[in-house]
Amino acid sequence: MNISQELLKKANIIPRLRLGSKTDKGVQGTGPHKVKFITDKEAKGTDPPTGKERDEVAYLVEENGQKKSYRVPKFGKNGEIHYLVIRLAEIKEGEEVILEMKRKGIKNYVEVSPVNNTSRVEIEDDDIPIINEDDINEDEQETDNPLL
Repeated sequence: MNISQELLKKANIIPRLRLGSKTDKGVQGTGPHKVKFITDKEAKGTDPPTGKERDEVAYLVEENGQKKSYRVPKFGKNGEIHYLVIRLAEIKEGEEVILEMKRKGIKNYVEVSPVNNTSRVEIEDDDIPIINEDDINEDEQETDNPLL
């Protein structure tokens, strides 16, 4: 597929980072992907089930020396900022992380694991509390909750 890759390169089209692929059993994860985050920006995209335009956050990452794009909806189903946007906001430009699609029950989610840190954080859409700085008392700031 060298010709196809050269055509994409000449057309300045960046391939997508694919964390999952569709099968007859649903979406299956493609395994862990070690990526370096280069930049992010707000973008417009299409919601696959409805075909309607939606707000997204587009990330430019590098995997194995190749630049790839990865998009996340800006808002989750509940209308709040998408859980993955919240989690990826903690990642600094140039930082490497491992992204992996995992399954918990019938739901898929993306696990984000910093390369320089051995702890992993699993987050689902329904488990994300939206916490404002004003909601945290000074004596509650030291907690084991990874979301704070």
